[in-house]
Amino acid sequence: MFRDLPALWKIKRYRFLLTARAISNIGNGMSPVALAFGVLGLPGSTPASLSLVTTAQMVPIVVFLLIGGVVADRFGRAQVVGTTDIIGSVFVGASALLFLSGHATVLLLCAIAAVIGVLNALWWPAFAGLLPEIVPPELTQSALSIQGLSSNLGFTIGASIGGAIVSISGAGWAILIDALSFLIAGLLVLQLKNVATTSESEKPRESMFAQLKDGWAEFSSRRWLVTLVVAFAFINMCFEGFIGVLAPVQMKEQLGGAKDMGILLFAFGVGNISGVLISLKIRPKHPLRVAMIWMPFVGLLVLSLAIPLPLPLIAVIAVAAGISFELFFVLWMTTFQTQIPQEALSRVGSYDAFGSMLFAPIGLFVAGPLAQWIGARDALLIAGSVVLIASVSALLVRDVRNLESVVDQLDLREVIP
Repeated sequence: MFRDLPALWKIKRYRFLLTARAISNIGNGMSPVALAFGVLGLPGSTPASLSLVTTAQMVPIVVFLLIGGVVADRFGRAQVVGTTDIIGSVFVGASALLFLSGHATVLLLCAIAAVIGVLNALWWPAFAGLLPEIVPPELTQSALSIQGLSSNLGFTIGASIGGAIVSISGAGWAILIDALSFLIAGLLVLQLKNVATTSESEKPRESMFAQLKDGWAEFSSRRWLVTLVVAFAFINMCFEGFIGVLAPVQMKEQLGGAKDMGILLFAFGVGNISGVLISLKIRPKHPLRVAMIWMPFVGLLVLSLAIPLPLPLIAVIAVAAGISFELFFVLWMTTFQTQIPQEALSRVGSYDAFGSMLFAPIGLFVAGPLAQWIGARDALLIAGSVVLIASVSALLVRDVRNLESVVDQLDLREVIP
């Protein structure tokens, strides 16, 4: 299962990236619970208040993603990832201090969230194109899987203690740990700043518009890519609204609050780890077919909370949903990074992320008011149904089902003794 690990571990830059992602995800595991219940605990706060804060972060992500791809290709992916992590830690730390000092307001949290959203928009396309600069193509799936295992162990650790910290000490301390994790991760990734796409640096620099145009040509020419981006525009719209607003609201009203939300996220993290372990074991001929077969479990998770089922059953479904997301991520990124020319990865990745997250702000923005208008239960039923329809519809497209992996298995056996 881990036969590729010895070769990967010899790559110093990969070890740095692996460590950085594990550390930052400890904070990421805590932040959803901390922010949600921190906002819901403010005087006079409603589900709509939580929608405003989460939407304030998501809108800049969508708006600036395309620019983020160009920035990454121009200034270096490691530099952009490391710098945005470090700057982001300052603003996350500021929100933590607001909660700890008792001065947090929805308006101030929205302002901080908007800045963090811009930083995330710059971070994601750079990160999506960083790994192929560090490891050879035949090791891409294994590198993604092991990185995913490390990241999800961090997330699961964070989720397992995040709910307890929020319940005992409040949101501020959990968010402060998140800020510290981003600072450490950013400093580690900056050690990779000598990684560069030399072939690109030797070419005359194109205008930003020309780079965006080239990225669009690469993106739009692949039907499998466009199909799944459209599907995930709807899946992410519903899941972001679910995890950011509807799940915390339903947990607070019908279940055990922050503690039970932490259990759900812990179970989801266990599923993520399981998905990574599965991805280490398999190398499917049709990776996107395998990836999408699992995605309906995400819709079932949303529906399970709508009823709601007993917490142990919700946790079991959360494990399956976690497997779905992580297995999809590894197989998708392996396909993406081996099918798209390396020099265009960040630009095409920005179109991928932009399209996939296009409706996410809508999901976050309407989730709170919708929960107040028709109730969290009915809002969850709608969201879960949309996820199921989008997941199944993508599998009906032949280019998605039949796209074959380009990773040469013979080459892989030659690299790993």
